[in-house]
Amino acid sequence: MRTKESITIDVLVVGSGIAGLKAGTELAKAGKTVLMSTKTQLCSGSSFFPLKASLGTQVTKDDADQVVFLQDIEAVSHNMHDKEMAEIYVKEIRDRVKEYEEIGIEPYKLPDDRKACFAEHDRTIYMLRNWNQIRENVKGIFEEHPNISLLEKSAVISLIKKDGKIAGAFLLDKHNDLIMIHCKAVVLATGGFGNIYKHNLNPNDVDGSGHILALEAGARLVNMEFIQFIPGFTAPKYKTLWGEHTLNYCKDFVNEKGNSILDAVLPEELSKEECLEIRSTHGPFTNSLPSKYFDLAMMKEIIRTKSEAGFELIYDQAIYEDKRDFYTIYLEWLQERGVNLVTDRVKIAPFAHASNGGVKVDSYGRTDVEGLYAIGELAGGIEGANRLGGNSTGSCMVFGKRAAEDCIDYVNNHELNQFNVHEAESQFRKSIQSFSAKSGYSFTPNEVMDTIREIMWFSGNVIRDEKNLQASIHKIEELKSSFDLSFYINHENERKSAFKARNFLILSDLLLKAMLERKESRGAHYREDYPNEDENYNHRLFISLKNQEVKLEFHS
Repeated sequence: MRTKESITIDVLVVGSGIAGLKAGTELAKAGKTVLMSTKTQLCSGSSFFPLKASLGTQVTKDDADQVVFLQDIEAVSHNMHDKEMAEIYVKEIRDRVKEYEEIGIEPYKLPDDRKACFAEHDRTIYMLRNWNQIRENVKGIFEEHPNISLLEKSAVISLIKKDGKIAGAFLLDKHNDLIMIHCKAVVLATGGFGNIYKHNLNPNDVDGSGHILALEAGARLVNMEFIQFIPGFTAPKYKTLWGEHTLNYCKDFVNEKGNSILDAVLPEELSKEECLEIRSTHGPFTNSLPSKYFDLAMMKEIIRTKSEAGFELIYDQAIYEDKRDFYTIYLEWLQERGVNLVTDRVKIAPFAHASNGGVKVDSYGRTDVEGLYAIGELAGGIEGANRLGGNSTGSCMVFGKRAAEDCIDYVNNHELNQFNVHEAESQFRKSIQSFSAKSGYSFTPNEVMDTIREIMWFSGNVIRDEKNLQASIHKIEELKSSFDLSFYINHENERKSAFKARNFLILSDLLLKAMLERKESRGAHYREDYPNEDENYNHRLFISLKNQEVKLEFHS
């Protein structure tokens, strides 16, 4: 596989969700030449996933609320967040929501303050929706900035460094041709890694590629074991986001025979009604609240029966009589998709949703590698053991702008880091050769990815334990030894899927090892063999790559 062409720019932005759009437009406005690479189309990733009615941004009400907001973040984080980044977020988010229109988003402010998911206090919520219109708005904004170019259906597969600094990248374009990028800086905004799970509420491009790019370039990862699982529809419309607030009108949660699945797991002191009421206040699973039994009941039944069909929620007709925005927006959105919570058999199961951890960055999105930035869900920052609702979109705006501001200064003060093209190509080929089948037979990329998705969903889901985690790590090792990357990248149509399969092998291994290393249950992390939170684990888990081996270390 040889380089077809070379492109020289100031900054490569990888990803075109809210974070990538914010950073890219700020860089373009400052006169920098920007290339935005996106695996699908403009405005992609979880932000623009079509099976979501809306997304919210939680905003600090006033100066006095900053302290209260930080307390909410602290309570949800369980000591796993970046305190400096959280302080910056609550100070700056009020100004950043005013800038949504600059990237084509017209937010809708809810008329009343409301508690976001896991929040203890009410505050202002801005709702984002009308995703197709946003995409059209962004196209118009890009036309106003000829110094920002777009490569759709492209995939960045490796970063190039010289003297410890970013110098460029290798990219596969829409024709699967290899392109060499020369640039001063790279901003990664590739989102999370939900697509590594069989059942997930993410589009296919949310696949962890940015984590591997950063890790192999020398950056660290943090909090990777804290993954949000949120119930999603298995029927009547698969992979549709379920609204937890609808539990306020739910009568019971039953299996195929109509028997309540909660009865077998609820402790005596917790009634079914109390469990459902608490569970209606938050979308993702958390070990921190008694409502955890709702999600544990599902996963225990799935493990016992090996069935992924989901479990039925029995709703009261009164839900359609509640005319508050919080209900009507969601119910009307479901109706557009032909879903009625009362007349349809509505079934749900745990879906991978969001990663609370990611690339270790500072408050300007800077990684351990000079010239490399990470923002959005890809970055580990203000989130901890749980993710406070309404902060994910806001973080894209706050740290997207801060990363762009620092990147502008970096580009202004650095020359293009020239590198030897032949040496870069040689190093790239060497990294490919380390993935060669040792058994004589090579699984196809799709076989590798499907197997990993199955392993991750059953062993790295809500319920985890040492035996299954260790067995799954062994399965990943066997799978790696039977995959020949170099063979498939020589087939033009297989190149992108081959690199994605390679990334899945690396990512699944480090995720399972991180889950194994944290021998406790904390926030979104649940170990059945260690069901309680342990103060000995009041440290974040950092992951680095040393000589192609994953290294895990706990420290503050």
